[in-house]
Amino acid sequence: MAPNPFSRGSSPGRARPPHRGSFAPGHAKRGGRQPGTPNAISARARRAITAAATRLARGAPRTRRRWQRVINNNPLITEAVEHQGQFTLAGDPRRRSRLFNMKTFCQDLSAVAMRAIKTGQFVHEDLVQCLMHLAVRDASAFAKFLALTLPTQSYLAARPEAEMGEPRDLVNPGESRRRSIPAWTRGFDDVLKSYAALPVDPALTPEDAYHEVCGSPRNRTPGWDWKYDSEANRHWAIDLRPKTPIPEWTERFDEKLVANIPVPVDPRLTPDQAYHPEYGSPLFPAPGWKWELNPRTQRLLPSIQDEPDRPCHPRFAIPPLRRLYRWHPDQGHFSLMREDDDDAEASDDNLYTYDAEQCVFKRYRPVVAPLPPAKLEPPQRRWFFVRRPDGTFALPPDPYGRDDLYEYDATTNQFVRVAK
Repeated sequence: MAPNPFSRGSSPGRARPPHRGSFAPGHAKRGGRQPGTPNAISARARRAITAAATRLARGAPRTRRRWQRVINNNPLITEAVEHQGQFTLAGDPRRRSRLFNMKTFCQDLSAVAMRAIKTGQFVHEDLVQCLMHLAVRDASAFAKFLALTLPTQSYLAARPEAEMGEPRDLVNPGESRRRSIPAWTRGFDDVLKSYAALPVDPALTPEDAYHEVCGSPRNRTPGWDWKYDSEANRHWAIDLRPKTPIPEWTERFDEKLVANIPVPVDPRLTPDQAYHPEYGSPLFPAPGWKWELNPRTQRLLPSIQDEPDRPCHPRFAIPPLRRLYRWHPDQGHFSLMREDDDDAEASDDNLYTYDAEQCVFKRYRPVVAPLPPAKLEPPQRRWFFVRRPDGTFALPPDPYGRDDLYEYDATTNQFVRVAK
């Protein structure tokens, strides 16, 4: 039986105890994957698989019109459909197209999703929609992706009898080696001689507290931003969740302008081609976004612009953008909410807004529209009559205070005496 390629690697728990073999605990690495090799299943892929399973469990909408819109706009699903021979990637129909087979389509869809996970070249939302479509069509194929998110069992956890010779914690070393986001606060920096972001742990330097995924408040990574919370005195990481890859920009010195100007890193791209549909570019930022230089990588990265705008004429004023952030207590960071999120209503309790003036994250409470005023019907008008001695009825004189008042009942077609 071939070994599982997603469970291979070196960790402290995989070393054999003395009574089980020649390897000693903590021995030097011998063979296997080289140090620094990325994991076969990245954290982004695990989050995408988990998000797909969560949305299915919550009852994602499965209307035909919605799925047809997802299929037409999702590049992964489009590639799987193209393998069926119905049409080409350019949209031209094939003359010799075989009949559509759901079984082979699910196999192609699974292969496309697995290739995107292994290479890491995918957009989060596209992979989530692709896996959701696969789970709806073939649940057994989606179960294989769920198996990839399970933690790898360590050597000692699989063999509890080894604890008698070498006591160790029966935990997965892969889980313990997963580094959490370091905590950052604001304090006085002796090096910069000013107040700046500092790690909460005094034993860590700003370079040691750099996270490989989220970066740090001083050195951010593409697709992530940091905001300061004055109440908690903490810097929180925010996942921007870009739909498309962010083009790389840097600064170069222009001899004519005698200043640094932003230019694309790829010389084959023009400034117009390196324009991002969501964040714009350093030359023309999108509304609500700004581009800042990362001194560590010398790259210009987009970040959220929450500073109040300068006073201007109401005619040219831009309405303020309301951004919602979802809090992830397990990961310890926020994520930017989008208008096209399917589970936005299900996470109303974990939504926050950021006050740029007070630097505080406030819990978002959706504004409930007031009920329309009830239409009050006018009171029914009552007519009173008096009975004459001759047996006829007539309207009483005004004012009237007599006791022999009658009221006409239309249902019985009779005059009824009014009760005192």
